[in-house]
Amino acid sequence: MTANAMPLTPQARPTKATPPVADFTNGIRLLARLARVAEQTCQSTGISLPQYRLLVSAASGPQRASEVAAAVGVSRPTLTSLVDGLEQAGLVRRVPVASDRRGIQLELTEAGRAATARAERALAKRMLELVNGRTDLIAPLVQGVVADIGAALDREKRS
Repeated sequence: MTANAMPLTPQARPTKATPPVADFTNGIRLLARLARVAEQTCQSTGISLPQYRLLVSAASGPQRASEVAAAVGVSRPTLTSLVDGLEQAGLVRRVPVASDRRGIQLELTEAGRAATARAERALAKRMLELVNGRTDLIAPLVQGVVADIGAALDREKRS
C-alpha cells in the first residue's frame, strides 16, 4: 500500500445504496466504443447509424414526427434531413395521416426493409466477431441486460 492509499474500511466500501461508479463508467465507455463499431458497420452497408435507427423506428408502425425524433435521438430539423435523404434513396416514403391534415407517417419501402435487414445481418456478424463466436457464454448475459434496459427505456417512454 502506498503512502497516499487509504485502506478500504467498512465505512469506505460502496454500499447497495451507492453503486460502484467504476462499474457504470466502464459500461458507458464500452457502449461508446460499440456505438462507433455500429456506426462503421452500418456505413459499410450504405446507411448511417441514425438512418438505421430511423428505419427501425419507422418499421415499428405509425408515429408522430416528435416520437420518431425522440426514438432516433435527433432534433426535429435533423429528422427532416434524415427523412429527406432516406426518401431520396427510396428507403422510406411519406404517407399522409388521414386524421391529421398536417401529419405524415413514414413507411418503409421494400428497399428500406432490405437495407434494414442488411444492416442487422452486418451488425450481428460484427458482434459475433467481437465475442469470437462464443454466443454460448455471452448471449444469455447480453439478452438479460438488453431485456432489462429495454424494458426500462420502454417504461420511460410511456411516462
